[in-house]
Amino acid sequence: MTSLILMNSEISLMMQYPASSIKGVSQEKKQIVKNLYLSNIAEEFIAMQVDLEIPLVINILKELDVYKGGQDDGK
Repeated sequence: MTSLILMNSEISLMMQYPASSIKGVSQEKKQIVKNLYLSNIAEEFIAMQVDLEIPLVINILKELDVYKGGQDDGK
């Protein structure tokens, strides 16, 4: 029962704060996201470190024109 309540509250939060909204992210946090990404940290781990959704991290990286996506860079 507790997990069902938790899931409902998580769904409610997701509806209130869509992952595509970049407006609420400070410039400082955007710079941290960029620095971590340029240090070859995966998007998933960046999202965990800065407490953001993965799609939001990717949108920030795209906005900052540094996102490489699934490109194979020979690593």
